[in-house]
Amino acid sequence: MNRLIGEHDKEERETMRPAIEARHRHYGYDAKTAKDQMAGSFVGRLRMGGEITDQQYQAAVLYLDVYHEMQIAVGGPKPSGAVNLNATKGLPGPENVERSAKALADWRAAEKAIQYRQNELRGQGAIYAALDYCVIRDGEHMHMLGWLREGLNALARHFKIGDKRKAA
Repeated sequence: MNRLIGEHDKEERETMRPAIEARHRHYGYDAKTAKDQMAGSFVGRLRMGGEITDQQYQAAVLYLDVYHEMQIAVGGPKPSGAVNLNATKGLPGPENVERSAKALADWRAAEKAIQYRQNELRGQGAIYAALDYCVIRDGEHMHMLGWLREGLNALARHFKIGDKRKAA
């Protein structure tokens, strides 16, 4: 049994090696930092660099989870494996009506929180674009960092992450 566990660990290390080496080459991370799961996404790297707070990072993770659940509920297109490296592959199980209804309600509530903040800005912001490109599509768009923070603050309040009286 121990031999099988050892082989599994070795196989996992070999599978992860190209990603870790790429993170080292592209971002200059040392081996330990490159293995961190946060290093695999744009918002994670922003968190590691102190560009966003822990509450904002948690809001981004929850928002992405809500998005993926909504996509499953509506039968949306599968995201690229490069975008969601931790995704479970395979076909979904039989339809679960309660889960689908909850996923859609959660998505609508998150979108409502974003829209509320967008309305406060009187349409002057690019909050939806920042969340779409930086969180959902995992693109590196530093010029959207301010709007990303605004959106993540709204989501942190919505998800009740951190201090509820002020923005994250």
